Amino acid sequence: MKIQNTVLSGLAGLAFFSATAAADGGGHKEILPDETIIGISLAFTLLTYFTVAKISGFSLDNVEKITAALIVFTVVVHAILGIDDLKLLAGAAGFLAFGVAFFVMEIPFVEKNRTIFSYLLIIYTLAIVVFYLYLHPDLTKNGSYDSVGILTKISEIGIIVLTAKKLN
Repeated sequence: MKIQNTVLSGLAGLAFFSATAAADGGGHKEILPDETIIGISLAFTLLTYFTVAKISGFSLDNVEKITAALIVFTVVVHAILGIDDLKLLAGAAGFLAFGVAFFVMEIPFVEKNRTIFSYLLIIYTLAIVVFYLYLHPDLTKNGSYDSVGILTKISEIGIIVLTAKKLN
């Protein structure tokens, strides 16, 4: 039991520090136009929603499929922007790990502690949203609204809300 608490504390700390790094990574270069990033992310989101139940080791309901799709949206955005920024890539890896653990593979340790891992996902996602807002209080990038950032934060808020809903 003591080892489990130590492991869970370590994972919580890792999630927090990864989230603070991934909030923006100090500003990203233009890899692709914002519209292209959004389009690619939406395509993967739709693909995930319609296929995750087929590849999953779980019986997923609509809320879980939507949550998985929102996680994929966030993963794709962070992965594309992380091409030149390892901090954003770390954010993508964190969300990917949570998504796989919750919706694709049955991992006994995660299943046994699903409630704790749900809270970790909420804390991780909330930390990314808060640090993004700290770095971009006016929601702009280079003088205009950061549409990719805003849509990604809306997606992340959806992840928080849907994960919290599953806890109740």
